[in-house]
Amino acid sequence: MKLTKIFEPGKIGTMELKNRLVVSAMSSHMGNPDGTPNEAVSSYLVRKVQGGWGLIFTEDLGVTQDAGSDPVVGSLWNDNQIPAWSETVRRVHEAGGLIGAQLYHAGRQRSLTAYSTHPVAPSALKEPAVPYVPRALEVEEIHELVKAFGESAARAKKCGFDCIEIHGAHGYLLNQFMSSFSNKRTDEYGGCLINRMRFPLEVLEECRKAVGPNYPIFFRFNTCDYVEGGIELPEAVVMAKMLEEAGVDALHCTQGMFASKQTIIGPGFIPVMSFANNAATIKAAVNVPVLAVGRYNDIYMSEAMLRDNKADYIVMARASLADPDLPNKAKAGREDEIIHCIGCNQGCTGETAVGNRVNCIANPHTCRETEYDLSIVEKPKKVFIAGSGVSGLAAMQGAGERGHKITLFEASDEIGGQWLAAMTPPGKTEYASLIMNYRRLLKLYNVDVRLNTPLTKEIVEQEKPDAVIVATGSKPMFLPIPGLDNRDYVKTAVEVLRGKTAYGKNVVVAGGGMTGAETAIFLAVQGCNVKIVEMAPEIITDAVAQVKSCLFEHIRKYNIDVHTNTKLTRVGDGTIYVEEYGEPVEFKHIDMLVNAMGVRSYNPLVEELKDCGCKVVAVGDASSAKNGYKNIREGFNAGNAI
Repeated sequence: MKLTKIFEPGKIGTMELKNRLVVSAMSSHMGNPDGTPNEAVSSYLVRKVQGGWGLIFTEDLGVTQDAGSDPVVGSLWNDNQIPAWSETVRRVHEAGGLIGAQLYHAGRQRSLTAYSTHPVAPSALKEPAVPYVPRALEVEEIHELVKAFGESAARAKKCGFDCIEIHGAHGYLLNQFMSSFSNKRTDEYGGCLINRMRFPLEVLEECRKAVGPNYPIFFRFNTCDYVEGGIELPEAVVMAKMLEEAGVDALHCTQGMFASKQTIIGPGFIPVMSFANNAATIKAAVNVPVLAVGRYNDIYMSEAMLRDNKADYIVMARASLADPDLPNKAKAGREDEIIHCIGCNQGCTGETAVGNRVNCIANPHTCRETEYDLSIVEKPKKVFIAGSGVSGLAAMQGAGERGHKITLFEASDEIGGQWLAAMTPPGKTEYASLIMNYRRLLKLYNVDVRLNTPLTKEIVEQEKPDAVIVATGSKPMFLPIPGLDNRDYVKTAVEVLRGKTAYGKNVVVAGGGMTGAETAIFLAVQGCNVKIVEMAPEIITDAVAQVKSCLFEHIRKYNIDVHTNTKLTRVGDGTIYVEEYGEPVEFKHIDMLVNAMGVRSYNPLVEELKDCGCKVVAVGDASSAKNGYKNIREGFNAGNAI
């Protein structure tokens, strides 16, 4: 497929874009405590511009001091914030790009303790994903917030932003008023559609007064809330027409809220282009440009969407984290070099959810633009890497970028390690693209790959490397439970997922973490009757929110029987013995037990090489068991530091 439509110039209001690829607002968690950008934020935004995107947006900017989801996000509620944002805009323009400011108020979707004030909403109605009840806004407070949006819009224009976007989606305050899911008011701001639209329309009118008739204003809104009683597509069409007649220059079509977060930032379980018809329906109903967002992680999907006239612009957020150079690579015919988003959500939302800066599992440079030394070393060192799982491959990348001479040792006959099992369950097919990218880097850095060759002390003594990175991973834990050592009957999750064992109809999975849940779903899809037993009160506590929601949905879909507070006590011949809430229970006629009760680091080479005379460092699971993102980060850091 030729890539032609995505590189056509476009126009939104008075703003001319060089192509049809847009980067939406994403919380970076990198800025200053006062809501202003610092060098890290500016460099991160400029890096995207250098990659060739037609338009980029800042992270969502709070319009009042307590508007943000938490104090770490950016804001533009104070004139003192104008100089810093002006400098960032100047640098983006200097790099040849366009940048918009997204303005928002989180409403009831914020941390309770983030500010001294109590969270507000249209109604004193709890959001399902947060643990408190917000306070309902008074009418006068609504008027004050309308004014606050207008003042922030004026500041954005003064900073030099090329446009603004009013955030009326994702369960934030404007969406809370628009949606009957969250708006239960009985005054002029609630009830019927025109009343629920009153606040966002007043905000739009105030912003237009503040910026003038020729300044582009986008409105981001939900085509569907994906919650019971929320906005559905037919109602969204009417909302779109209202917004168009009120003077927006573009409509940014999105979906979801905190209670349906998996639709906002869809993991691999959400099929690609799932929301394409939502955007297409809106586009058919209005005459202003329409932007589509939501699982467009491939350049050919974007091209097809535009060719089919389902949208005017394609918005890619995580894809720009995975590869800020995506547009330039595509335009130059280097599509095979594009680093793909794999939909894991571990480095992006998984990190920001715990207060860390945004990152990407597929690209260790993301949001580290000012951190790493990527210069080629004057004297390349001889680096041995033991293990070709993702931590070892990331170490290869880190060392290869610096110009070191690398030899990769792998005990099996293929690279990828346990990642090859991790990419097998439903919803994780795109994980394969990570290994494909590492294969490209192995060739790029002329790595000597030795398959079927475990690294040993003897090899190190003979070939004398300057550094050894031990990435030998982990081994499944086999607890001292009677019968668990029956390897004809008890299989590991990796053995199941890698096709190294047959399995019968009735299966028990011991361990309710993400690995256990994914393996259970995999088996259920194959037609097995599956039970999960877990000692803890809950399952899947180690997954990011979006993935966890999808896993639970699939557990329900395939009728997987979950037993929490349940301890495995003995493995018999066809019978599994457990204690559920302290009471003995027997599961009979079981064909296989899958051990998914965790792993232990495997790193004997570290001790063997302690006197080898070279630098030795363990990374990934060989250092400590953790998720893929953290393993990759640790491996890359070790390689870069040599």
